[in-house]
Amino acid sequence: MGLFKQFKDMRNVAAAAPDMIAQAQQTSAAAQAYAAQQQAAYGMQNYSAANAYGAPVATGIAADDPRLAPIAGVDLTMYARISKAASQEGLNVDGLILKAQSFGVSAEAWNEAATGWPARMRGDTQLAVHYGNVFGQV
Repeated sequence: MGLFKQFKDMRNVAAAAPDMIAQAQQTSAAAQAYAAQQQAAYGMQNYSAANAYGAPVATGIAADDPRLAPIAGVDLTMYARISKAASQEGLNVDGLILKAQSFGVSAEAWNEAATGWPARMRGDTQLAVHYGNVFGQV
């Protein structure tokens, strides 16, 4: 792949970064809303205090659920791992691409996954909560 193609891909990711952050915030809000629904529906006896401190919330998503199909070869666990590293290390867009590449994910694949996973989770609270569980465990 040519150097100019790599620069173009990095520019595209940089342009998408604000949207990705906004989508991550929306996903987090959806996960919190789902947890609140579970608490209200099942009462405190079935919703332990540990859930309020980041313990996984049961989502009922099986490992073979089609919503978990990788996007551009990036599965949800890898997406969470790279996203978490980026947030913990305060990476800029260039750093995010380098982090993805350090995990064996090309810039093109990361760009597709970084827009595809939030889009798939949007409006799917169950998947968003599942992502929150994965994010917390990686």
